[in-house]
Amino acid sequence: MLGLIAVYAMAGGATPAAVRASAMGGLALAASHLGRPSHVWTSLALTAAAMLGWHPELAWDVGFQLSFAGTAAIILLTPAIARRVGFLPHILREPFAVTCAAQVGTLPMMATDFHVISPIAPVANALTLPILPVLVASGLVLSVLSLAPDLARAAAIPIAGLLAYIEQVGYVLARAPMAAFTIPSFPTWLGLAYYSALAPAIAGGHVPPPSRRFAFVVAAIAPLLISTTALVGWANAPPQAIVMNVGDGQAVLLRGPHGAILIDGGPSPEKLRDELGTVLPPWQRNLDALVITAPGLGHVGGLAAFDRSAKVVFIPKAAITGSAWRTAALEQATRGASIRTLEVGQRLDIAGFGLEVVAPEPGAPGDQVGAAYLAVRAVAPDGKSFCDFSDLDLEAQTVAASRLRGPCTYLLLPGGGRSRLSPDLERVAVRPTTQLIASRGQGRPAAGFPPDLLRTDQEGTITVPL
Repeated sequence: MLGLIAVYAMAGGATPAAVRASAMGGLALAASHLGRPSHVWTSLALTAAAMLGWHPELAWDVGFQLSFAGTAAIILLTPAIARRVGFLPHILREPFAVTCAAQVGTLPMMATDFHVISPIAPVANALTLPILPVLVASGLVLSVLSLAPDLARAAAIPIAGLLAYIEQVGYVLARAPMAAFTIPSFPTWLGLAYYSALAPAIAGGHVPPPSRRFAFVVAAIAPLLISTTALVGWANAPPQAIVMNVGDGQAVLLRGPHGAILIDGGPSPEKLRDELGTVLPPWQRNLDALVITAPGLGHVGGLAAFDRSAKVVFIPKAAITGSAWRTAALEQATRGASIRTLEVGQRLDIAGFGLEVVAPEPGAPGDQVGAAYLAVRAVAPDGKSFCDFSDLDLEAQTVAASRLRGPCTYLLLPGGGRSRLSPDLERVAVRPTTQLIASRGQGRPAAGFPPDLLRTDQEGTITVPL
């Protein structure tokens, strides 16, 4: 029997969930063989300890987390849920209750890692899980019958009918109203608040009435305290530069207690919306400024149908080509934003930051790629600086180097780091303590950058303190 359990684990791809189920099943069988009682919590804890001792990195594996959190929730919640849906036939009641329990126990993980919550999943599982053992057994039988192809094909006909049934259940339920919700972002503090309410609530259902009241009070107060603390900290965050993970382009948010400045919007409206929803408080819908540095879609594609308003839009003082940036600027103008052009030498104080303009030069050719783009050095109140040189070409970088008023604490590489900085710009802007950042899609940066280069394609959204 233990051998069959091992075969099951391997047939399942030896995933953390399959290994966990096999190990717990093996422990139960071993206890029965030895005449000892088995305890599900002991088995769960021992299995987790053994797997983490074997591979400690499994602690960060989403499959491992979902398997153990889901199993714990199933043990704790399934009986209560099954009692409340006692009107269902037993063959449907158990998979429905198990799925509801697992979904309640793993909701923050599902929202964080898969960004989708499906309220209809318990119904789908109730209709399909009862035939899963038949399919697993049939798959093993067909693997043996494959030695006789004609016989295997004949035996597979009724199995194909079961598979078609599962497919149709999924097809129909996926089109039901509110079958699934997309969760663009699920912050860590919200997950802590969720579990701080769930754990005492579950405990309250398993203790005598005097303690039950206390558990329910904790379940109400704990998430409120966590949420309030997180939101207050969110609203009063110190000055920071946030290089958002928008793909092959750039979108930078300069945020502080006095407001927020968005520099470019990346290539995708959806990615920009999701990223801003993560880094800005829900009540902060307006921006102090929108800075458009270049006309390429990697800079302005995400500003299409942009749903936030800016007080002022800054664009390069040059005859740059393209229509996407004009559309984005005019949309803001219809909402009351003023449009201002910037060129080298200007300095602005906005949202608590000092913006020093180092490009474009007067008369720079706007029809030449990389020659007349807007480059800025943002200086925070304590003197730290963030430099954004847009996609300036090497010649424009050399000229911009002569306009810098100081080095950069953080430097966003032009073009996502696909080429080196001009020697003059590197000499003036970069110090041994300067942190280089590349906002890019997948691919290799140019050779010669230091190993501590931060890349959005590897790190995700990058937040640095100013």
